[in-house]
Amino acid sequence: DQIKFVMLNAATHFEALVREAHAVVLAGGTLQPLEDLFLQVIPTVDRAGVRTLSCGHVINRKNLLTLTIPKGPTGRSFEFVHSKRGDPEMMLDLGRLIVNACKVVPDGVVCFFPSYKYAEEVSALWSRRGILGQIGQKKVVFGEPKAADEVESVLARYKAQIESESDPRGAILFCVVGGKMSEGINFSDRLGRCVVLAGLPYPNIYDQELNERLRYLNEVSAGRPGGAGRRTLHHAAFHWRG
Repeated sequence: DQIKFVMLNAATHFEALVREAHAVVLAGGTLQPLEDLFLQVIPTVDRAGVRTLSCGHVINRKNLLTLTIPKGPTGRSFEFVHSKRGDPEMMLDLGRLIVNACKVVPDGVVCFFPSYKYAEEVSALWSRRGILGQIGQKKVVFGEPKAADEVESVLARYKAQIESESDPRGAILFCVVGGKMSEGINFSDRLGRCVVLAGLPYPNIYDQELNERLRYLNEVSAGRPGGAGRRTLHHAAFHWRG
């Protein structure tokens, strides 16, 4: 059995801080939308006293191309929803697409999967059907390790392969969204000439914790009891799993 306590109101932790500090700096890459941030974290602070700074992307627009690819090389539709992403033919077509990308993209390619489990399923299928071998002919293959102490070693070998003068293939690194290499890693220049995202890691709409968070945020935005400005029991959700 399991009982999980989830703190829904982050404002309770910031209240004393913003009251006593001379200045507070909130910095990050995913703070937007700011109005929601204010509502959830600093609801009692006068907006007139808040200064914001938003920077542009580090990559020049003319050097960045974003594509949404709806179908694979054989015409199989890419639908990476949970109920369809296990389709072997779609997984194989994803592999063929990556093989084609590796033929034309120099240096480093980074490919993200929605979860470790899905990455293992795809890798196993590609290995059985020869797709992984075809990718290996064009790029040296690396995978995100599950052990945190192995991340630096994998990244170092990935970088060394891309910069190798004796092997012009470059490298491809398979990662997981929300994993150890999806945050805080700078795949700059040659390390990330192409980034592939195989579907989006949408949360489970039936997850009880997610629904509690959404219910709370809806109440906050609507200004009903349980909002960020009130200390009620709705600041916490108790999740019992038998």
